Amino acid sequence: MALVPDASGNDINGVGEQEFRRPSPVYWQEPDTIAHGEMQKWFGSQGLIDDVLDALERRQVIYDTPMAAVAEKQVINEPEVWAQLVKAAALDRGADLVGVTAFNPDWTYDRFEPPTDPWVIMIGGEQDYEKMLHVPDQIAGAEVLNLYGLVLKTARTLCSWIREQGYHAEPFGSPTHATFVQIPPALECGFGELGKHGSIINRRFGSNFRLSAILTDMPLVAQKSDEFGADNFCANCKICEKACVPGAIRSDKVYVRGVERWSVDFDKCIPYFNEHLGCSICTTVCPWSRPGVANNLVQKLARKRNA
Repeated sequence: MALVPDASGNDINGVGEQEFRRPSPVYWQEPDTIAHGEMQKWFGSQGLIDDVLDALERRQVIYDTPMAAVAEKQVINEPEVWAQLVKAAALDRGADLVGVTAFNPDWTYDRFEPPTDPWVIMIGGEQDYEKMLHVPDQIAGAEVLNLYGLVLKTARTLCSWIREQGYHAEPFGSPTHATFVQIPPALECGFGELGKHGSIINRRFGSNFRLSAILTDMPLVAQKSDEFGADNFCANCKICEKACVPGAIRSDKVYVRGVERWSVDFDKCIPYFNEHLGCSICTTVCPWSRPGVANNLVQKLARKRNA
């Protein structure tokens, strides 16, 4: 708490602002460039269990593994065909979710120039739910890091495949050193709806998954967003709200940079998150995240809408 800056993370995020602006990074950037950098440094300096250290080491190996160079184009396909091939290639390389949408420059953090690649491929990987039940213990934190590594590996190997087809492709892991927010494109390409806990609720995996992304100039086709009733469900459910130890989950939506949506109170969340070297309580207790439950909830909500 002694390292909490004078600047509010909620203000940086744009909570309460009714006019649009591009997002500003709050955390997981170069520490010396953000207001909460000293807190982030403290987080990285604490004692970590072997499972966490192993996950970090595996992720570094993934970063250090080179990707293929961009080859000469040998095959010309229609965008619909490339989109199908990309999805199959992602699933073959370990993705549990894959989606495509046109990249919106407004998703870029305001300190970076928007990328020129027109398409973003989103990748999702399911976490081991039994390990996540240990939240906020580091056992769960190790699983989070493990999944970030796995979806990063999928993104990088898929980038190599795209480059071999003759197109540019750049992978983006999460959450560190990101240049754009990943939840909006994941929502846009059909991964689900934004939940009260500030994470996506997917119709198969609930919120028990992690993201990576690829920007590319390969001609693709955008998928549709997916609305199945999770937003209305969250309006009446208080499970994550009650389970949040620091009380960071709001009961109601707020305006964030011109959009009324669910948003977690960063200033309440981050000290607890730091002290426990991670958290994920809210997404783990979410009813949608329990294995086998999400599909039943989707069907139940559909029956209510059609009644």
